[in-house]
Amino acid sequence: MIALNILAVAIGIGLFFTLLLTQTLGLAAGGLVVPGYVALQLTDPLSLSLTLFAALVTYLIVKVIASFAIIYGRRQTIIMILTGYLIAGLFDLFIGNLVTWADLQMIAGGGGAQAQVGMLESTVMMSVMESSIIGYIIPGLIAIWFERQGVLQTLCGLAVTAILVRLALIVIMPESLQMYEASQAFQMPGW
Repeated sequence: MIALNILAVAIGIGLFFTLLLTQTLGLAAGGLVVPGYVALQLTDPLSLSLTLFAALVTYLIVKVIASFAIIYGRRQTIIMILTGYLIAGLFDLFIGNLVTWADLQMIAGGGGAQAQVGMLESTVMMSVMESSIIGYIIPGLIAIWFERQGVLQTLCGLAVTAILVRLALIVIMPESLQMYEASQAFQMPGW
């Protein structure tokens, strides 16, 4: 059996479905590579929500900057991607500091270490520490399409395309998808 990189396959399938969606409905899916990345993260709603929130914040920040400066074309594209990159980096920094703080609290806790471990193992705390923004440039790419075609249209196009990519991956390579998801379950940012 040929070993294929599931991310590369997801991006390729995403390109096909993006082309199909663009030609039939005239909707873009938030960038050419975005549906492939999003399709692989559909089982992680917190990371998906954080990514879309980062894209929306990126869009709003650049919109505010555009009210003071002339931003269009390539300059706007670069500023959107750079702003999304910085937001993703700041979020990773925040999560890394949260993990470090939790570790220090457990070490310095002494008698209350059991309570600290209980706090760390709570489902909310663990889900926050396991979440991350999908990629560093993905929020910027989505924000570009928020600007070009509107937020709702981009979200609808992205949702349809990502679900189609996910379904195609389930049909084409279910074992690889399961192995990818299992490997993602054991990765924690900042650890």
